[in-house]
Amino acid sequence: MVGTVQGFYNAIRGLANLNVASATLANPRQLEAVLLSRNAGSIAQVANRFTTVYQAIPPATDAPAPVRDLIDMTDATAQAALKKAIATDAASDQLMDASDQLAAELAVAAPGTAPMIEAQAAAMLVKAHALTQSAMAELFRIRAIDMANTGASLKFNANHASDTRRDVTNMFKK
Repeated sequence: MVGTVQGFYNAIRGLANLNVASATLANPRQLEAVLLSRNAGSIAQVANRFTTVYQAIPPATDAPAPVRDLIDMTDATAQAALKKAIATDAASDQLMDASDQLAAELAVAAPGTAPMIEAQAAAMLVKAHALTQSAMAELFRIRAIDMANTGASLKFNANHASDTRRDVTNMFKK
């Protein structure tokens, strides 16, 4: 049974470590490497790599304040999600390592220690669920900012239509 469970863990670990890198240009490849690193220590590199690929917020002379605010919020949310993904990958690796350790302990466990190993496994399961909930919360944040951006776009369009209507009316008055 231990061998079967270990086989499942190995299959899952193999899936988690598939190389999915797809970027072909230099700057996106560098960002992608950080995002797929599974190393929480690389989170500090996200902002710089992100700006290199997606550009900086335009200066106040190039975009009105409401547009700059939306750009800033969208960039902040995107970067937070990317950082959370790196942290989630790193935590997932730690949980997989702990699972491997539990499986190894189970293979050599004395008959009376099974409840202790079960308790460790239950604690790991709770951590895994917490990790899943954290990832779901990040998805909710991303969806919420997308909805907010859609609403803001509609508002900008309505303001632009109102300004255009006013300009056309003023033009015919002259």
